[in-house]
Amino acid sequence: MECQHVSYQYSHQTHGLHDLTGTFPTGQVTTIIGPNGAGKSTLLNLLAQRLPVQAGQILLDQQPIAQLKPKALAQQVAMVTQRHQLYDELTVREVVATGRLPYHGLLQAVPDAEVTPYLAANGLTELATTLMQDLSGGQQQRVWLAAALAQAPSVLLLDEPTTYLDVHFQQVLMTQLRQLAAQGMTVIQVLHDINQAFRASDWLWLLQDGKLVASGTPAQLRDAQLLAQVFATPIEIVDVPQLGPYIVQIPQ
Repeated sequence: MECQHVSYQYSHQTHGLHDLTGTFPTGQVTTIIGPNGAGKSTLLNLLAQRLPVQAGQILLDQQPIAQLKPKALAQQVAMVTQRHQLYDELTVREVVATGRLPYHGLLQAVPDAEVTPYLAANGLTELATTLMQDLSGGQQQRVWLAAALAQAPSVLLLDEPTTYLDVHFQQVLMTQLRQLAAQGMTVIQVLHDINQAFRASDWLWLLQDGKLVASGTPAQLRDAQLLAQVFATPIEIVDVPQLGPYIVQIPQ
């Protein structure tokens, strides 16, 4: 997936994106980081076509995604977002089954064989008949991931996927994303935890004020001066036993 001179501006003139050009490597986990208001979630919504690109273009396999019909796009790009109250009265199985709609349509029943593997892979088998409103935030997050994976996409987008997850399931999720990338999926996520982003990524996009300041491997972007400039706070990188380099905000 690739951005070519992509721009987007909200009507209230805040949190826009300006002339972004860069690539999200296939078969790798890319994490978008930056301070609040940098445009991270806006970029993710543009990649998912939930917002229209106002200038430039986004390419998937060398084809502008704006030219893809919704069904074709849904078969290639899936997005995991936060809680949807619209689905509160649906069961876990019904929500995961929505991921198969691009292949069956609204009026066709989705076979159990197409849903069961995604329930099992995300530890949801025993919750299949439970209503979404009766789940914890962490459980709901796993349901949305399962529904996105049920789309069998080549690109998986995740906006703050560790929200509501405890430490154990955060690690499970990061491992799962690595495995998906190793199988050839392009994984693009937004994270606020900068150390988690550096540990869990193959590639990073660093945004500031709607602009792409830098992109590269974690090793290339682990620069205290660069990060201090972008996050507007003193930063030091220290070596922590068993963890390696760790980014620390210095109290002012």
